[in-house]
Amino acid sequence: MLNINTKRLMVLGFGSIILLMVLIIVIAHKQMNLTFERIQQVVQKNNIKTSLISTMLKSARERTISIQKIVSLDDIFEQDEEFMQFNIYGANFIRARTKLKELGLNEEEKELLKIQGQITIKEVVPLQRKIVELAMSEHIDEARDLLNNNVLITQNKVFEKLHELLNNVENSSIQAAEDVAAKLKESKLKLILIMIMIILASLYISMYVIRRTESTEKQLSREKIKAQVTLHSIGDGVITTDNKGIVEYMNAVAETLTGFSSAQASNKLLQNIFKISSDLQSKSLINPVLNILNKQKVYSSDSHVILKNADQKEFAIEFTASPINDINNKITGIVLVFRDVTSMRKMSNQLGYQATHDELTELINRREFENRIKIALESAHVDDVEHSMCYLDLDQFKIVNDTCGHVAGDELLRQLSKLLKQEIRKGDTIARLGGDEFGILYLNCALEKAEELAEKLRCIVNDFQFNWDNKSFTVGVSIGIVQINKHGNMNAILSSADSACYVAKDKGRNRIHCYKENDNELIEREGQMQWIHRINDALEQNKFILYCQPIFDISLSRCHHYEILVRYIDEKNNIIPPMAFIPAAERYNLMNLIDSWIFENALLQINGILKKYSDIDIPSFAINLSAQSLCDDNFLDFVQEQFKTNNIDPNYICFEITETSAIVNLTRAQHFINTLKKIGVKFSLDDFGSGLSSFAYLKNLPVDYLKIDGTFVRDIIEDPIDMALVESINQVGHIMGIKTIAEYVENREIFEKLKEVGVDLAQGYYISRPIPLDEINLEEPNYIQAM
Repeated sequence: MLNINTKRLMVLGFGSIILLMVLIIVIAHKQMNLTFERIQQVVQKNNIKTSLISTMLKSARERTISIQKIVSLDDIFEQDEEFMQFNIYGANFIRARTKLKELGLNEEEKELLKIQGQITIKEVVPLQRKIVELAMSEHIDEARDLLNNNVLITQNKVFEKLHELLNNVENSSIQAAEDVAAKLKESKLKLILIMIMIILASLYISMYVIRRTESTEKQLSREKIKAQVTLHSIGDGVITTDNKGIVEYMNAVAETLTGFSSAQASNKLLQNIFKISSDLQSKSLINPVLNILNKQKVYSSDSHVILKNADQKEFAIEFTASPINDINNKITGIVLVFRDVTSMRKMSNQLGYQATHDELTELINRREFENRIKIALESAHVDDVEHSMCYLDLDQFKIVNDTCGHVAGDELLRQLSKLLKQEIRKGDTIARLGGDEFGILYLNCALEKAEELAEKLRCIVNDFQFNWDNKSFTVGVSIGIVQINKHGNMNAILSSADSACYVAKDKGRNRIHCYKENDNELIEREGQMQWIHRINDALEQNKFILYCQPIFDISLSRCHHYEILVRYIDEKNNIIPPMAFIPAAERYNLMNLIDSWIFENALLQINGILKKYSDIDIPSFAINLSAQSLCDDNFLDFVQEQFKTNNIDPNYICFEITETSAIVNLTRAQHFINTLKKIGVKFSLDDFGSGLSSFAYLKNLPVDYLKIDGTFVRDIIEDPIDMALVESINQVGHIMGIKTIAEYVENREIFEKLKEVGVDLAQGYYISRPIPLDEINLEEPNYIQAM
């Protein structure tokens, strides 16, 4: 038997062991709780994954909805705004996907994310871009078909893969929760067994608990080291704090960005280490800890956050602060993840600047200028104030471009832009609208004051000397001014300013014209602008009709050839003479299109005439050419091609060109004439005598006929000077071997006088009025009056 001391010792020892084991069990239980909390962090990670995948799903849906809006919207500005939203959703999708990849995925999750990326990049994105391009270019129906038949199907594939990924993550979360429950249940059973076994084998249980505790601590230590290595390796800064905002951990990126080492930051308040503020209100400091504690949910920064580090260096950042919750959903700490977006934000700001400014002059561009006019219109409507807009078009700019090249032209625009920008008032806007055109918006400025300011600018430009390559140039500026008031609208303002500017050009350039209601000059120009649509419509719908007028051989008393003329048939089938639409066509560079239509259709009808009267001597036909066609190399190719297509002998065709257009474009005129004369085409110089240097240029133009300006012919009976001019032109023509034609022959007296002078050919109402070309009758001509 054991003596009392031994028993006491054994009891004391056994009791001590039991107490020790109980204590160890309590400690082990706490360690298990810690293990459970660590596992909860894994679940938290899966929750973050779930949130990111949900964000991707939402962004993908919103992007699909956005592209549907783009297709359905008619207003181009609303389309542009929705397109910007469309890009934002895309950026949100990419940002969430990037964060998801950084969290660490299993192989199945990686494969699903890879498949989703391939579908998005190869199928969805190209189709969406195609739809946006079609919608922006007003091919709405095609865009809708593509959206309904292709995009929604491929987008569903993306949704399917994202849902599979979401289910995978959710299953992982469920599995993690089940693992926790199973582990907890297992721990409880072990504790019960340990309590039973303590009585029988306290020493064994003690050793087991010790070994278990050591094993658990080693495992936790390994997990902690692994987590710290992972956090040190990621590209974002990571800071963790306790629930009071005291820093517990910082990774290497966080140390670099904040300028504090982990040791320096330890046990310090987060706001003293992570000093952030809004770059819109730099004095407004942001404390993410308070936001987390107050809202008890994830807190993300907006797009305007600045971090100032220990060295007072500033970074543009984005951050997300998330609470760390225990099993009772109480906040035990905060994890802050942030990254440097300085370069990305600079690029975004640069893109924003480029979207609103002209790259060459650094002035705002046309789109931004129109936005500011829109704002000015709103203020005019709301506050009943007046603003003014000036439309500036440089005079003689083309000379600099043609003489010295586009590099010189660009430098001229840069210098003038700086000069003009210095002269406008503070708060006013100057913009480059395109080419050599500028716009100025004068705020709170009446029309009279705007005219005074514009005159000052005109004088500055007029006095400006541009030097390039030892050459000096001066340019002028034509300015149109329009008032902006509560009665105005955007289109009317821009159109009126443009019209006023062109009136200033028409009146002699380098001057100012203010738009006013009932302005006769503007009304005339607007009338000409209406002809643009009517001319284009006439060309498409064949609303022009060809007439012809005989040119009579005075000595032989027969028709020598016909001049082909053009008329316009209006909506009421009225015949409109050419002088109603030719000036508008010349001003807006449509004459080469009209000339092409006339030549092509004239050859078709002439071909018919040649076939109909194949057994008689058929006269030739004269077709008028504008200066625009004479200068167009493509028109020369077109003429030659039409001769081949219609199989017509070029000897039947004579081109009439005005003296003015031939002289202004002498080199091109010579090339045009010489090229076609080689194949038999004849040429007539129209309106001869109206220029100041007619005779000087005549020897350089190998024409066959001189058509004497009708203003001299019609008055030769009463005006001896006109008579002398006609005689002089006729004599010079004959000396050079050129036949002369007198137009405006309106009565017998003029006809007989021309016959006496020796003019070769006559044209006018006395001979015959113009008739439709398709009504010509070569067997019974209707020009009997002169015979």
